[in-house]
Amino acid sequence: MILNRILSLCGQSCIGRIGLLSLLIGLSGCQDFTDDTGMTLPEPDLKFVDEALNLPLDEKEYTVDIESNLPWRVKTSAAWIDLLTSNGLKSGSFKMSVTKNTDVASREAEISAWIVEGAETKLKVVQEGIGIALKKRTLKVGAKGNEEEVIPFVTMVAYTYELSEGCDWIHITDGEPITPGVVNESELKLKIDPYKDVEDGRTAYLYLKGSNGVTDMLTITQDKKPLEDIDYLRMFYEGANGDNWVKKWNFDAELKTDAANWPGVTVTNGRVTGINFAASSLFINGIKGDITPLCYLSELTSLQFKRQLIDFIPEEIGQLTNLTTLMIAECGLKGKIPVSISNCQLLRVFNISNDPTVTPNGYKYNEVEGGIDMLFDIPGLVTIKAYDNQLSGTLPGPLVDENNQAIAWKNLKEFMIDWNQFTGNIPAGYGTVIEKSGGSGIFRVYNNQLSGQIPSDLKAWSQYGKRKDAWILKGNNLTE
Repeated sequence: MILNRILSLCGQSCIGRIGLLSLLIGLSGCQDFTDDTGMTLPEPDLKFVDEALNLPLDEKEYTVDIESNLPWRVKTSAAWIDLLTSNGLKSGSFKMSVTKNTDVASREAEISAWIVEGAETKLKVVQEGIGIALKKRTLKVGAKGNEEEVIPFVTMVAYTYELSEGCDWIHITDGEPITPGVVNESELKLKIDPYKDVEDGRTAYLYLKGSNGVTDMLTITQDKKPLEDIDYLRMFYEGANGDNWVKKWNFDAELKTDAANWPGVTVTNGRVTGINFAASSLFINGIKGDITPLCYLSELTSLQFKRQLIDFIPEEIGQLTNLTTLMIAECGLKGKIPVSISNCQLLRVFNISNDPTVTPNGYKYNEVEGGIDMLFDIPGLVTIKAYDNQLSGTLPGPLVDENNQAIAWKNLKEFMIDWNQFTGNIPAGYGTVIEKSGGSGIFRVYNNQLSGQIPSDLKAWSQYGKRKDAWILKGNNLTE
Protein backbone atom coordinates (compact mmCIF):
# COMPACT_ATOMS: atom_id res chain seq x y z
CA MET A 1 0.00 0.00 0.00
CA ILE A 2 1.04 3.59 -0.57
CA LEU A 3 0.97 4.36 3.15
CA ASN A 4 3.34 1.47 3.93
CA ARG A 5 5.67 2.49 1.11
CA ILE A 6 5.88 6.02 2.48
CA LEU A 7 6.45 4.73 6.02
CA SER A 8 9.31 2.49 4.90
CA LEU A 9 10.96 5.42 3.13
CA CYS A 10 10.64 7.62 6.20
CA GLY A 11 11.99 4.96 8.56
CA GLN A 12 11.94 5.72 12.24
CA SER A 13 13.36 9.26 12.06
CA CYS A 14 11.38 12.13 13.60
CA ILE A 15 11.98 14.24 10.46
CA GLY A 16 10.54 11.47 8.30
CA ARG A 17 7.38 11.20 10.37
CA ILE A 18 6.84 14.93 10.47
CA GLY A 19 7.18 14.98 6.69
CA LEU A 20 4.70 12.14 6.41
CA LEU A 21 2.23 13.98 8.63
CA SER A 22 2.50 17.12 6.52
CA LEU A 23 2.15 15.17 3.26
CA LEU A 24 -0.92 13.24 4.35
CA ILE A 25 -2.66 16.25 5.91
CA GLY A 26 -2.03 18.15 2.72
CA LEU A 27 -3.40 15.34 0.63
CA SER A 28 -6.45 14.92 2.83
CA GLY A 29 -7.09 18.66 2.85
CA CYS A 30 -7.35 18.53 -0.95
CA GLN A 31 -9.55 15.42 -0.71
CA ASP A 32 -7.44 13.73 -3.43
CA PHE A 33 -6.35 10.24 -2.33
CA THR A 34 -3.98 9.30 -5.23
CA ASP A 35 -0.20 9.70 -5.39
CA ASP A 36 1.94 10.47 -8.45
CA THR A 37 2.01 6.81 -9.47
CA GLY A 38 -1.75 6.69 -9.63
CA MET A 39 -2.12 4.51 -6.57
CA THR A 40 -5.01 5.39 -4.26
CA LEU A 41 -4.53 6.18 -0.57
CA PRO A 42 -7.00 4.61 1.87
CA GLU A 43 -10.37 6.24 2.27
CA PRO A 44 -10.40 8.21 5.56
CA ASP A 45 -11.67 6.06 8.43
CA LEU A 46 -11.80 7.92 11.75
CA LYS A 47 -13.78 7.49 14.95
CA PHE A 48 -13.53 8.02 18.69
CA VAL A 49 -13.30 4.77 20.67
CA ASP A 50 -15.85 6.11 23.20
CA GLU A 51 -19.23 7.35 22.03
CA ALA A 52 -19.26 10.02 24.78
CA LEU A 53 -17.28 11.06 27.85
CA ASN A 54 -19.00 11.55 31.19
CA LEU A 55 -16.59 13.22 33.58
CA PRO A 56 -16.66 13.99 37.31
CA LEU A 57 -16.62 17.62 38.43
CA ASP A 58 -12.98 17.76 39.60
CA GLU A 59 -10.00 19.13 37.69
CA LYS A 60 -8.21 16.24 36.01
CA GLU A 61 -6.28 15.03 32.95
CA TYR A 62 -7.71 12.39 30.59
CA THR A 63 -6.52 10.25 27.68
CA VAL A 64 -8.93 9.93 24.74
CA ASP A 65 -8.49 7.09 22.23
CA ILE A 66 -8.98 7.48 18.47
CA GLU A 67 -9.09 4.86 15.72
CA SER A 68 -7.83 6.19 12.37
CA ASN A 69 -6.06 4.98 9.23
CA LEU A 70 -4.63 8.42 8.38
CA PRO A 71 -3.23 11.46 10.23
CA TRP A 72 -5.87 13.36 12.21
CA ARG A 73 -6.39 16.52 14.22
CA VAL A 74 -8.69 17.49 17.10
CA LYS A 75 -10.11 20.78 18.40
CA THR A 76 -12.71 22.20 20.80
CA SER A 77 -14.20 25.62 21.50
CA ALA A 78 -14.90 24.88 25.18
CA ALA A 79 -12.89 27.16 27.46
CA TRP A 80 -12.91 24.58 30.26
CA ILE A 81 -11.19 21.91 28.12
CA ASP A 82 -7.48 22.18 27.32
CA LEU A 83 -6.22 19.87 24.58
CA LEU A 84 -2.66 18.97 25.58
CA THR A 85 -2.07 17.19 22.25
CA SER A 86 -4.00 17.96 19.10
CA ASN A 87 -2.96 15.53 16.36
CA GLY A 88 -1.69 12.06 15.55
CA LEU A 89 -0.57 9.84 12.64
CA LYS A 90 -2.91 6.85 12.92
CA SER A 91 -4.85 5.10 15.67
CA GLY A 92 -3.72 6.40 19.02
CA SER A 93 -4.76 8.89 21.65
CA PHE A 94 -4.52 12.47 22.78
CA LYS A 95 -4.46 14.05 26.25
CA MET A 96 -6.70 16.77 27.61
CA SER A 97 -7.33 18.45 30.94
CA VAL A 98 -10.56 19.91 32.31
CA THR A 99 -11.10 22.53 34.98
CA LYS A 100 -13.33 21.95 38.00
CA ASN A 101 -17.02 22.62 37.39
CA THR A 102 -18.21 24.97 40.14
CA ASP A 103 -21.75 25.28 38.76
CA VAL A 104 -24.62 23.32 40.24
CA ALA A 105 -25.65 21.93 36.85
CA SER A 106 -23.54 19.80 34.53
CA ARG A 107 -21.98 21.32 31.42
CA GLU A 108 -21.51 19.98 27.91
CA ALA A 109 -18.99 20.48 25.11
CA GLU A 110 -17.84 18.82 21.91
CA ILE A 111 -14.44 17.73 20.68
CA SER A 112 -14.11 17.53 16.89
CA ALA A 113 -11.71 15.23 15.07
CA TRP A 114 -11.03 15.23 11.34
CA ILE A 115 -8.85 13.91 8.58
CA VAL A 116 -10.53 15.84 5.77
CA GLU A 117 -11.64 19.36 6.63
CA GLY A 118 -15.39 19.66 6.65
CA ALA A 119 -15.90 15.99 7.53
CA GLU A 120 -15.61 16.12 11.31
CA THR A 121 -16.35 13.42 13.86
CA LYS A 122 -17.79 14.68 17.15
CA LEU A 123 -17.28 13.49 20.71
CA LYS A 124 -19.74 14.72 23.33
CA VAL A 125 -18.17 15.61 26.68
CA VAL A 126 -20.36 16.03 29.76
CA GLN A 127 -18.93 17.13 33.11
CA GLU A 128 -21.12 16.81 36.17
CA GLY A 129 -21.85 19.86 38.35
CA ILE A 130 -21.49 20.17 42.08
CA GLY A 131 -25.21 19.48 42.38
CA ILE A 132 -25.87 21.56 45.49
CA ALA A 133 -24.69 24.94 46.82
CA LEU A 134 -25.65 27.38 49.55
CA LYS A 135 -26.22 31.00 48.48
CA LYS A 136 -24.67 32.25 51.71
CA ARG A 137 -21.97 30.64 53.81
CA THR A 138 -21.86 32.88 56.84
CA LEU A 139 -24.61 34.15 59.09
CA LYS A 140 -24.19 36.53 62.01
CA VAL A 141 -27.07 37.18 64.41
CA GLY A 142 -27.50 39.14 67.59
CA ALA A 143 -28.08 37.72 71.05
CA LYS A 144 -31.83 38.25 70.71
CA GLY A 145 -31.90 35.46 68.16
CA ASN A 146 -34.23 35.25 65.19
CA GLU A 147 -37.60 33.64 64.75
CA GLU A 148 -37.02 32.94 61.04
CA GLU A 149 -33.69 33.29 59.27
CA VAL A 150 -33.98 32.17 55.62
CA ILE A 151 -31.01 30.30 54.12
CA PRO A 152 -31.41 29.97 50.32
CA PHE A 153 -29.67 27.25 48.33
CA VAL A 154 -29.75 25.62 44.89
CA THR A 155 -29.82 21.89 44.33
CA MET A 156 -30.29 19.27 41.62
CA VAL A 157 -29.98 16.32 44.01
CA ALA A 158 -31.73 15.03 47.09
CA TYR A 159 -30.19 16.37 50.28
CA THR A 160 -29.98 16.08 54.04
CA TYR A 161 -28.66 18.49 56.63
CA GLU A 162 -27.26 18.42 60.12
CA LEU A 163 -25.88 20.79 62.74
CA SER A 164 -22.51 20.58 64.40
CA GLU A 165 -22.33 18.35 67.44
CA GLY A 166 -23.88 19.77 70.60
CA CYS A 167 -25.78 22.58 68.84
CA ASP A 168 -29.24 22.78 70.43
CA TRP A 169 -29.91 26.50 69.90
CA ILE A 170 -30.68 26.34 66.19
CA HIS A 171 -33.90 24.77 64.90
CA ILE A 172 -34.37 23.99 61.20
CA THR A 173 -37.51 23.88 59.09
CA ASP A 174 -37.07 22.04 55.79
CA GLY A 175 -37.82 23.67 52.46
CA GLU A 176 -40.37 22.57 49.88
CA PRO A 177 -39.87 19.16 48.22
CA ILE A 178 -37.40 19.29 45.34
CA THR A 179 -37.31 17.52 41.99
CA PRO A 180 -33.97 15.74 41.46
CA GLY A 181 -32.36 16.24 38.07
CA VAL A 182 -33.44 19.86 37.59
CA VAL A 183 -32.26 23.09 39.19
CA ASN A 184 -34.33 23.74 42.32
CA GLU A 185 -34.29 27.07 44.16
CA SER A 186 -34.97 26.11 47.74
CA GLU A 187 -34.41 27.34 51.28
CA LEU A 188 -34.04 26.29 54.89
CA LYS A 189 -35.58 28.33 57.68
CA LEU A 190 -33.73 28.65 60.95
CA LYS A 191 -35.06 29.65 64.32
CA ILE A 192 -32.21 30.84 66.52
CA ASP A 193 -32.69 30.95 70.27
CA PRO A 194 -31.72 34.04 72.31
CA TYR A 195 -28.26 34.02 73.85
CA LYS A 196 -27.96 35.27 77.40
CA ASP A 197 -24.26 34.80 78.01
CA VAL A 198 -22.65 38.23 78.34
CA GLU A 199 -19.08 36.91 78.29
CA ASP A 200 -18.79 35.51 74.79
CA GLY A 201 -20.65 34.62 71.60
CA ARG A 202 -21.09 31.17 70.10
CA THR A 203 -20.62 29.48 66.74
CA ALA A 204 -22.22 26.50 65.05
CA TYR A 205 -22.09 24.90 61.63
CA LEU A 206 -24.89 23.76 59.35
CA TYR A 207 -23.89 21.03 56.89
CA LEU A 208 -25.97 20.70 53.72
CA LYS A 209 -25.25 17.29 52.21
CA GLY A 210 -26.16 16.31 48.66
CA SER A 211 -26.88 12.71 47.74
CA ASN A 212 -23.99 12.99 45.25
CA GLY A 213 -21.48 13.28 48.10
CA VAL A 214 -21.00 17.07 47.91
CA THR A 215 -21.32 18.97 51.23
CA ASP A 216 -21.63 22.74 51.67
CA MET A 217 -21.31 24.46 55.03
CA LEU A 218 -22.88 27.51 56.67
CA THR A 219 -21.07 29.12 59.62
CA ILE A 220 -23.50 30.65 62.11
CA THR A 221 -22.13 33.11 64.66
CA GLN A 222 -24.22 34.61 67.43
CA ASP A 223 -23.04 37.73 69.20
CA LYS A 224 -22.95 38.09 72.98
CA LYS A 225 -25.26 41.13 72.95
CA PRO A 226 -27.89 42.68 70.73
CA LEU A 227 -26.20 44.34 67.79
CA GLU A 228 -26.76 48.06 67.47
CA ASP A 229 -25.95 50.56 64.72
CA ILE A 230 -22.47 51.20 66.12
CA ASP A 231 -21.74 47.46 66.00
CA TYR A 232 -22.56 47.32 62.28
CA LEU A 233 -20.46 50.43 61.68
CA ARG A 234 -17.55 48.74 63.46
CA MET A 235 -17.98 45.56 61.41
CA PHE A 236 -17.90 47.60 58.22
CA TYR A 237 -14.96 49.71 59.38
CA GLU A 238 -12.83 46.72 60.33
CA GLY A 239 -13.56 44.92 57.07
CA ALA A 240 -13.10 47.97 54.83
CA ASN A 241 -9.52 49.04 55.62
CA GLY A 242 -10.71 51.45 58.34
CA ASP A 243 -7.32 51.82 60.02
CA ASN A 244 -5.96 53.25 56.77
CA TRP A 245 -8.80 55.64 55.94
CA VAL A 246 -7.87 59.24 55.35
CA LYS A 247 -10.68 60.37 57.65
CA LYS A 248 -11.36 57.73 60.29
CA TRP A 249 -14.25 56.97 62.61
CA ASN A 250 -13.69 57.44 66.35
CA PHE A 251 -15.48 54.63 68.17
CA ASP A 252 -14.65 56.19 71.53
CA ALA A 253 -16.81 59.22 70.66
CA GLU A 254 -20.59 59.47 71.00
CA LEU A 255 -22.36 58.29 67.85
CA LYS A 256 -23.90 61.45 66.42
CA THR A 257 -23.69 63.68 63.37
CA ASP A 258 -20.14 64.89 63.88
CA ALA A 259 -17.79 65.50 60.93
CA ALA A 260 -14.72 65.34 63.17
CA ASN A 261 -15.40 61.97 64.83
CA TRP A 262 -17.89 60.43 62.42
CA PRO A 263 -17.11 61.73 58.91
CA GLY A 264 -19.72 60.73 56.36
CA VAL A 265 -22.23 59.59 58.99
CA THR A 266 -25.63 61.17 59.65
CA VAL A 267 -27.41 60.27 62.90
CA THR A 268 -31.07 61.11 63.57
CA ASN A 269 -32.67 60.37 66.95
CA GLY A 270 -29.81 58.04 67.85
CA ARG A 271 -30.06 55.99 64.64
CA VAL A 272 -27.78 56.07 61.60
CA THR A 273 -29.76 57.46 58.66
CA GLY A 274 -26.99 58.36 56.22
CA ILE A 275 -23.60 57.09 55.02
CA ASN A 276 -22.13 59.52 52.49
CA PHE A 277 -18.62 59.14 51.10
CA ALA A 278 -19.53 60.73 47.77
CA ALA A 279 -18.97 64.34 48.81
CA SER A 280 -15.81 65.82 47.32
CA SER A 281 -14.25 66.30 50.76
CA LEU A 282 -14.46 62.52 51.31
CA PHE A 283 -13.42 61.35 47.84
CA ILE A 284 -10.72 58.68 47.84
CA ASN A 285 -10.96 58.02 51.58
CA GLY A 286 -9.30 54.61 51.26
CA ILE A 287 -12.45 52.53 51.77
CA LYS A 288 -11.91 48.99 50.46
CA GLY A 289 -14.26 46.10 51.01
CA ASP A 290 -17.73 44.74 51.58
CA ILE A 291 -20.66 47.03 52.49
CA THR A 292 -22.87 44.16 53.71
CA PRO A 293 -22.75 45.23 57.41
CA LEU A 294 -24.25 48.60 56.44
CA CYS A 295 -27.30 46.78 55.07
CA TYR A 296 -28.34 46.09 58.68
CA LEU A 297 -28.72 49.80 59.50
CA SER A 298 -32.49 49.58 59.34
CA GLU A 299 -33.11 53.35 59.42
CA LEU A 300 -30.63 54.15 56.65
CA THR A 301 -32.08 56.40 53.95
CA SER A 302 -28.93 57.37 52.03
CA LEU A 303 -25.93 55.20 51.11
CA GLN A 304 -23.38 56.93 48.88
CA PHE A 305 -19.81 56.17 47.81
CA LYS A 306 -17.63 57.60 45.08
CA ARG A 307 -14.06 56.74 44.12
CA GLN A 308 -13.69 54.16 46.85
CA LEU A 309 -13.27 50.41 46.31
CA ILE A 310 -16.54 48.53 46.90
CA ASP A 311 -16.57 44.86 45.90
CA PHE A 312 -20.23 44.42 44.92
CA ILE A 313 -23.81 45.32 45.80
CA PRO A 314 -24.77 42.64 48.35
CA GLU A 315 -28.03 40.71 48.29
CA GLU A 316 -28.70 42.14 51.77
CA ILE A 317 -29.31 45.57 50.21
CA GLY A 318 -32.98 44.58 50.09
CA GLN A 319 -33.14 44.90 53.89
CA LEU A 320 -32.80 48.70 53.60
CA THR A 321 -36.49 49.33 53.17
CA ASN A 322 -36.12 53.02 54.10
CA LEU A 323 -33.41 53.69 51.52
CA THR A 324 -34.12 56.57 49.13
CA THR A 325 -30.65 57.12 47.61
CA LEU A 326 -28.11 54.50 46.54
CA MET A 327 -24.97 55.79 44.86
CA ILE A 328 -21.86 53.66 44.31
CA ALA A 329 -20.05 55.47 41.50
CA GLU A 330 -16.56 54.75 40.16
CA CYS A 331 -15.88 52.21 42.89
CA GLY A 332 -14.79 49.09 40.98
CA LEU A 333 -18.13 47.30 41.43
CA LYS A 334 -18.38 43.78 39.96
CA GLY A 335 -21.22 41.29 39.64
CA LYS A 336 -24.90 42.01 39.05
CA ILE A 337 -27.55 44.24 40.59
CA PRO A 338 -29.20 41.95 43.19
CA VAL A 339 -32.86 41.12 42.68
CA SER A 340 -33.51 41.97 46.34
CA ILE A 341 -33.10 45.69 45.58
CA SER A 342 -36.74 45.64 44.47
CA ASN A 343 -37.56 45.51 48.21
CA CYS A 344 -36.25 49.09 48.49
CA GLN A 345 -39.61 50.50 47.50
CA LEU A 346 -38.79 54.04 48.65
CA LEU A 347 -35.72 54.31 46.43
CA ARG A 348 -35.62 57.50 44.35
CA VAL A 349 -31.99 57.67 43.14
CA PHE A 350 -29.99 54.74 41.78
CA ASN A 351 -26.48 55.60 40.57
CA ILE A 352 -23.76 53.10 39.64
CA SER A 353 -22.26 55.24 36.88
CA ASN A 354 -18.71 55.91 35.76
CA ASP A 355 -17.29 59.12 34.34
CA PRO A 356 -14.01 58.32 32.53
CA THR A 357 -13.61 61.92 31.35
CA VAL A 358 -13.15 63.35 34.84
CA THR A 359 -12.08 60.46 37.08
CA PRO A 360 -8.36 60.57 37.93
CA ASN A 361 -6.15 57.81 36.58
CA GLY A 362 -5.58 54.88 38.91
CA TYR A 363 -9.16 54.50 40.15
CA LYS A 364 -11.27 51.52 39.20
CA TYR A 365 -14.48 51.87 37.23
CA ASN A 366 -17.61 49.86 37.90
CA GLU A 367 -18.11 46.82 35.67
CA VAL A 368 -21.63 45.76 36.65
CA GLU A 369 -23.18 43.06 34.44
CA GLY A 370 -26.67 41.71 33.82
CA GLY A 371 -29.91 43.60 33.39
CA ILE A 372 -31.92 46.25 35.24
CA ASP A 373 -35.37 44.61 35.26
CA MET A 374 -35.33 44.45 39.07
CA LEU A 375 -35.44 48.27 39.15
CA PHE A 376 -38.73 48.20 37.25
CA ASP A 377 -40.42 46.98 40.43
CA ILE A 378 -39.49 50.20 42.27
CA PRO A 379 -42.28 52.61 41.34
CA GLY A 380 -40.89 55.90 42.62
CA LEU A 381 -37.49 56.00 40.89
CA VAL A 382 -36.61 59.48 39.67
CA THR A 383 -32.98 58.97 38.63
CA ILE A 384 -31.32 55.93 37.07
CA LYS A 385 -27.66 56.47 36.25
CA ALA A 386 -25.88 53.34 35.10
CA TYR A 387 -23.77 54.56 32.21
CA ASP A 388 -20.35 53.15 31.31
CA ASN A 389 -20.86 49.64 32.71
CA GLN A 390 -21.28 46.20 31.12
CA LEU A 391 -25.04 45.92 31.53
CA SER A 392 -27.02 43.93 28.97
CA GLY A 393 -30.47 42.57 28.23
CA THR A 394 -33.49 44.60 27.14
CA LEU A 395 -34.87 47.86 28.51
CA PRO A 396 -37.76 47.45 30.98
CA GLY A 397 -41.19 48.41 29.76
CA PRO A 398 -43.69 49.39 28.65
CA LEU A 399 -44.14 52.38 30.96
CA VAL A 400 -47.64 53.21 29.66
CA ASP A 401 -50.92 51.42 29.03
CA GLU A 402 -52.87 51.27 25.77
CA ASN A 403 -54.15 54.82 26.43
CA ASN A 404 -50.59 56.14 26.86
CA GLN A 405 -51.16 56.61 30.59
CA ALA A 406 -48.09 56.09 32.75
CA ILE A 407 -48.21 52.84 34.76
CA ALA A 408 -44.55 52.52 35.84
CA TRP A 409 -41.70 54.86 36.77
CA LYS A 410 -44.22 57.71 36.71
CA ASN A 411 -41.72 60.14 38.25
CA LEU A 412 -38.73 59.18 36.11
CA LYS A 413 -36.69 62.26 35.23
CA GLU A 414 -33.20 60.98 34.41
CA PHE A 415 -32.59 57.73 32.55
CA MET A 416 -28.91 57.38 31.63
CA ILE A 417 -27.75 53.93 30.51
CA ASP A 418 -25.43 54.91 27.66
CA TRP A 419 -22.21 52.98 26.97
CA ASN A 420 -23.57 49.52 27.86
CA GLN A 421 -24.65 46.45 25.86
CA PHE A 422 -28.45 46.66 25.89
CA THR A 423 -30.28 45.09 22.94
CA GLY A 424 -33.82 45.06 21.57
CA ASN A 425 -36.11 48.02 21.05
CA ILE A 426 -37.08 50.99 23.20
CA PRO A 427 -40.40 50.15 24.91
CA ALA A 428 -43.26 52.64 24.82
CA GLY A 429 -43.63 55.22 27.56
CA TYR A 430 -40.17 56.67 28.18
CA GLY A 431 -41.02 59.83 26.26
CA THR A 432 -44.31 60.19 28.13
CA VAL A 433 -42.80 60.08 31.62
CA ILE A 434 -39.62 62.05 30.77
CA GLU A 435 -41.75 64.81 29.22
CA LYS A 436 -43.11 65.64 32.68
CA SER A 437 -39.68 67.09 33.53
CA GLY A 438 -39.62 69.32 30.47
CA GLY A 439 -36.21 70.65 29.52
CA SER A 440 -34.54 69.11 32.57
CA GLY A 441 -35.50 65.56 31.62
CA ILE A 442 -32.72 63.27 30.41
CA PHE A 443 -33.01 60.15 28.25
CA ARG A 444 -29.56 58.85 27.23
CA VAL A 445 -29.24 55.43 25.58
CA TYR A 446 -26.51 55.98 23.01
CA ASN A 447 -23.69 53.49 22.34
CA ASN A 448 -25.66 50.34 23.09
CA GLN A 449 -26.98 47.76 20.62
CA LEU A 450 -30.58 48.95 20.49
CA SER A 451 -32.59 48.38 17.31
CA GLY A 452 -36.08 48.79 15.88
CA GLN A 453 -38.26 51.85 15.47
CA ILE A 454 -38.26 54.67 18.00
CA PRO A 455 -41.71 54.74 19.69
CA SER A 456 -44.03 57.62 18.86
CA ASP A 457 -44.20 58.94 22.44
CA LEU A 458 -40.42 59.38 22.50
CA LYS A 459 -40.47 61.22 19.17
CA ALA A 460 -43.16 63.48 20.67
CA TRP A 461 -40.85 64.41 23.58
CA SER A 462 -40.21 68.14 23.45
CA GLN A 463 -36.43 67.60 23.60
CA TYR A 464 -36.33 64.83 20.99
CA GLY A 465 -35.32 66.93 18.00
CA LYS A 466 -32.52 68.55 19.94
CA ARG A 467 -31.24 65.42 21.67
CA LYS A 468 -31.94 62.49 19.33
CA ASP A 469 -28.62 62.37 17.49
CA ALA A 470 -26.32 62.55 20.51
CA TRP A 471 -28.46 60.83 23.13
CA ILE A 472 -30.50 58.22 21.23
CA LEU A 473 -29.41 57.38 17.68
CA LYS A 474 -25.64 57.46 18.16
CA GLY A 475 -24.08 54.00 18.38
CA ASN A 476 -27.39 52.14 17.99
CA ASN A 477 -29.33 50.68 15.05
CA LEU A 478 -32.59 52.55 15.60
CA THR A 479 -34.89 53.96 12.95
CA GLU A 480 -37.33 56.81 13.10
